[in-house]
Amino acid sequence: MPQSWAVSENAAGAAENSGPEPEGPEPEDHRAGWFELFFDLVFVVTVAVLAHGLHGDPGAADFGTFLVLFFPAWWAWVNLTVTVNVFGSGDARIQATLLGAMPGLGLMAAAAPEGLGDRAWAYALGAAWVRVAIFAIWWDHARRRDNPLPLWRPLTYGLATAALWAVSAAVPSPARFVLWALAIALEVVLLAVRTGLSPDIYQRLSTEHLVERIGLFVVIVLGESVFVVVSTLADHFTAEAAAAALLGFVVVAELAMVFFAWGTSSALRGLDRAQAGRADRAMRDTVMYLPYLLVSAITVLSGALGTAVAEPGHTLPTGARWALCGGVLGFYTANAAIALRYGDEVGSVAAWYLPSLLLVAGALVPAAALLPAWAAVGIAAAVVLLLAKLARHRIARAARDAPPTTAG
Repeated sequence: MPQSWAVSENAAGAAENSGPEPEGPEPEDHRAGWFELFFDLVFVVTVAVLAHGLHGDPGAADFGTFLVLFFPAWWAWVNLTVTVNVFGSGDARIQATLLGAMPGLGLMAAAAPEGLGDRAWAYALGAAWVRVAIFAIWWDHARRRDNPLPLWRPLTYGLATAALWAVSAAVPSPARFVLWALAIALEVVLLAVRTGLSPDIYQRLSTEHLVERIGLFVVIVLGESVFVVVSTLADHFTAEAAAAALLGFVVVAELAMVFFAWGTSSALRGLDRAQAGRADRAMRDTVMYLPYLLVSAITVLSGALGTAVAEPGHTLPTGARWALCGGVLGFYTANAAIALRYGDEVGSVAAWYLPSLLLVAGALVPAAALLPAWAAVGIAAAVVLLLAKLARHRIARAARDAPPTTAG
């Protein structure tokens, strides 16, 4: 079934070299604090600004611009989230650093409408600003005598990449974007290279906190979808627009139910199993990389829903059709990739992914091309509801077929 970060009983450890329970310090489970929630407010703006470019009839360049500009913002957020997970958010210095990072993220959001054009320099400076904040936290920790982290890692991961982003602000295109790619590639490579990295760093992560934080980020993106639907209805207050808005809300609400009813609990089990089996790369990929695809799909979908509410009586323009169908299918595709990364068997993932692929291709794609926009959204709602119903049926059948347990 479409579970975000889904895992099976065979999962997680199969994705990496499994081993005995780590003997290092136990991770400290903690909940997201109010300061982290306040920090996330800037991402409400970031998602809203970037999603605005997907309304109407976006072309390939618009989708590409969104994906290119959204990744550095997501990357900044997830790096700061992992940093807080390791060190906690209760320290006054960390709180001050997070507060100091918020204007940098705000600058990225403000520059996003022309982030690949006239405001690219401002977007680059915002990205550099955030990396300085990340560097400050890790550098403060690396200087302590009881920490095995070598100084070159925060210098390279934080300060060197910040310098690349800052220098790119003064470099004309396309060389500017080459520097952006180098900065991100350097960070990706450093995450893959473990030289100088404590073998217990992933054992220190609180899986409960990671699941909660990423879940809250998904709430932000889902909330942006609801905002787009309601605000567009306010500007186009007709019966057809209301029908499109209501059906669009059903789509968003059902995806939220799928994510929070099944996905978060599965994510916690999957991360716990990965941590126990020292499946560090599986933890890295399913926390830092693959959720980007998930939130991107939801954001793309919100653009299509807004277009449908604005023009409910006409067929969706080509770009909005791609956004509607691609957003729904992207949600399930991202979940399938995450489940496979945790080690789920291909057959178990195919059991819920193939129906989503067939329904989108066989029902939603032709509906988006032939029916009025409000009706196309109605088909999207029916597809999501049917997939959820099939998932519930499989769960109930699995529970009935499971062998009874006896007390020893």
